[in-house]
Amino acid sequence: MAIVITDQPTADGLYSAYLPVKFEATEATHNPAYLTFSLRTSAGATIPNVPNYIATNIGNKFYFDASNYLKSILNVLTTQGYSTTAIEELTDLYGKYEVVVSDTINSEPDVTSNEFYAFANIDGLRYLNDQTANDGINRKGMLFGSELSGGDFAPKFQGAYDRCVVFAQSPQISITTYNVNKPNQSSTPLQIAEINISSYTNKLISVPLNRTFILANGFIPPSGGIFLKLSGFRASHAGLGDMYFYFEDRCNIEEFVFINKYGVKENIKFQTYKYESINTKSDSYRVGGYTHTGNTNYFNTSANNVKINQDILEDYEVRGQMFPTKHMGELQDFVSSPLQWVVDNGELVPINILDGGFKMAIKSRGVEFNFKYRKAQTKPSFIWLLTTE
Repeated sequence: MAIVITDQPTADGLYSAYLPVKFEATEATHNPAYLTFSLRTSAGATIPNVPNYIATNIGNKFYFDASNYLKSILNVLTTQGYSTTAIEELTDLYGKYEVVVSDTINSEPDVTSNEFYAFANIDGLRYLNDQTANDGINRKGMLFGSELSGGDFAPKFQGAYDRCVVFAQSPQISITTYNVNKPNQSSTPLQIAEINISSYTNKLISVPLNRTFILANGFIPPSGGIFLKLSGFRASHAGLGDMYFYFEDRCNIEEFVFINKYGVKENIKFQTYKYESINTKSDSYRVGGYTHTGNTNYFNTSANNVKINQDILEDYEVRGQMFPTKHMGELQDFVSSPLQWVVDNGELVPINILDGGFKMAIKSRGVEFNFKYRKAQTKPSFIWLLTTE
């Protein structure tokens, strides 16, 4: 009997690379000491820098878990998914693969597995079983960190980095506009527009949803036209979860971008006064002499005292934010994200949310939320070297 694959991913199944992606095979004719498992693209191509796996014979069965290999290929810590002006395919975060099983000892014919999709971090509630990514894709539709409640995600206030990330299952993102700034399911629609994503079927994509992008790319069926008004709007994909984007001209707003539980970029906005503290540490030159730090002498022949090797920490605090309880998952994703940025004059500035305990006290008005964050050092550290000839 030739090689037989007895356990493998479902054909075209949606799998998280961070959970087991299991294969099991037998080869009863020769019962070899090992079989070789090769991870390939769905087109059958080898993947650079990904070695074959040699599976030892264990009770006449051979086992392979592709998850570690997939994790070495897929990476959420990339620059994909930031664009505010173009739809991006997130090729670093997903792919379609197959596994080829070979008996290199006895030269039995190779056997190829089902083709399956793997994603860098889409596990969600691990819907159906411990391998599939169906929860994020087939139940929620759009990969936001907040949970669905009554068919809606926790609403967002509009910002520069608004977007949705979808594994495209229908040819458009639907945008429903309203006359009101904070629409809900009971609001009367004004217009329905579509953002065409028909060329991205079965691809993981990031679609900007800021006002400029919608006005430039939203098509109003059947023959086009202009937006009568773009205040609050609703975004949906494949008839699944809806996200309402509120329009409000508020003061003292800070927008942040982070990587959520699905491994994709998402934004969140806070209304807050800026509580800022700056700590500096440096060495210095003194006029007319030198300072001594450890075993290093800093000579100064200028007429000015000079600071060198500066270490500058800028800390900020966001206080007393109140959110509806349906934002809980989004807030948890934000503080636990491996990467976060603050939007400063339209640009993304790297930050770190400072570690600690985060009290998400659920009160009658919602969730009370506070946090501190630190910006990257913005002034260069340097050593001033003087030479004489």
